[in-house]
Amino acid sequence: MLMLSPLTMAVPESSQLGPYSVSFDMNTDMQHELQMTQPLQTQSATIYGLQVFTDNTTKARITISEYNSSIDATLPIYKQLAAMSIAFSGFNATSIEDMMIDGKNGFLIGSEPYPGNTMVPAGINLFQALYWLDSKDCECGPVSVGTASVDITSSYPQDVTRNLLGSIHVEKGQAAAQDMPPAQN
Repeated sequence: MLMLSPLTMAVPESSQLGPYSVSFDMNTDMQHELQMTQPLQTQSATIYGLQVFTDNTTKARITISEYNSSIDATLPIYKQLAAMSIAFSGFNATSIEDMMIDGKNGFLIGSEPYPGNTMVPAGINLFQALYWLDSKDCECGPVSVGTASVDITSSYPQDVTRNLLGSIHVEKGQAAAQDMPPAQN
């Protein structure tokens, strides 16, 4: 299912991604649209996605991965993997910070294109954030386990990205009908 919803003013957003209600407020007057994608089913997880986009270079993607069973949710591992993924995308990680996202421990990586990277328009930065909805410390050692992660990638300006991260709320369950954006045909 593909849903497009044009938005012209700064208003809180709310969407239902499978069993998860997602709300956030980017607090921007930048015109943007929401696009929900079909869930992707793999052997180990179901992945739900939502894109917020203004144009081909300015967008954010929110991905919720719901695993069939608990997996390693230790944040330093995912921080390293995210930094490597950014490097393979032609960007250089310029900042990595731990932060609270949706009341949970998470991180934000800021990056800019490598010098000479002509595949990315000048002035475009990329931000990558991740947190777990249900991470718990494991008695088996200095690791955490969880079943649901939230991954946010954004090429919006840093202030808009921070607004999104500072306001995002994800929970399992149905969102109230009045909080849902109208469906577009």
